Amino acid sequence: MKSLKAIMLAGALATAASASAQFANTGSNTASTDLDDYNRISVSYNNTHFGFNKEAGGSDSDFGLNGFGLNYIHGFSVSSTLPMFVETGLNLNFGFGSDTGKKVDLYDGWIQANNKKQFINLQVPVNFAYKFAIADGVSVSPYVGLNFKFNLTGRMKADFDYGYDPEEYRNLDEFIEDNNLPDSEGDWLSVFSKDDMGSKDATWNRFQMGWHIGAGLQYNAFYLGVEYGTDFIPAFKYEKAKVNSSDLKISLGYCF
Repeated sequence: MKSLKAIMLAGALATAASASAQFANTGSNTASTDLDDYNRISVSYNNTHFGFNKEAGGSDSDFGLNGFGLNYIHGFSVSSTLPMFVETGLNLNFGFGSDTGKKVDLYDGWIQANNKKQFINLQVPVNFAYKFAIADGVSVSPYVGLNFKFNLTGRMKADFDYGYDPEEYRNLDEFIEDNNLPDSEGDWLSVFSKDDMGSKDATWNRFQMGWHIGAGLQYNAFYLGVEYGTDFIPAFKYEKAKVNSSDLKISLGYCF
């Protein structure tokens, strides 16, 4: 993972260097880069992946969330001659996931779990961006930065489907009771609640910090961006057990 980060960071620096050269060579060409501060609002498609190490249950426990984000960024110009910017803002993200477990045969029936997950977080990014013109009214902005994540909601539930022999049981409730099985509809459990998770050691982290790399294409006031990052502070950690998280974001926005 460290080598992957190094490769991606090297790519970002190479892109920035290329951008600097192009900006410096524009001279009297019609393509020019705006050096003013800017604001950007956007909506995004988000994909979040949670990876479990061996001590936390292994890759069979991995899961992903699909969702959307509402994002605001302000870019501060840090040079009077070069299109270098420090960006910060606020992102509100919603993620949802569901999966169906394997059907498990019982002595006189079967059980299958339907797992559901819902997560909401606030993120504060701090980026270094370099904007350069590639045509009149068109610019590209590669960036690299840090991310501060505050998890507001993280909850999971398991519902169950059952099959049973109607000659053995009068109804589903009797089948569940006789086999000491969980109710077909489960309760939502917060991963941040020690009561729901069983102990404080089993709760997940409310705060995470990470890094990301990305690039945006701007045409006049319209913006299309892509970003990928991972977290330094895992979603969960206890002794050797760890759950790491990573995020992919595709944004469509408006600049002003």
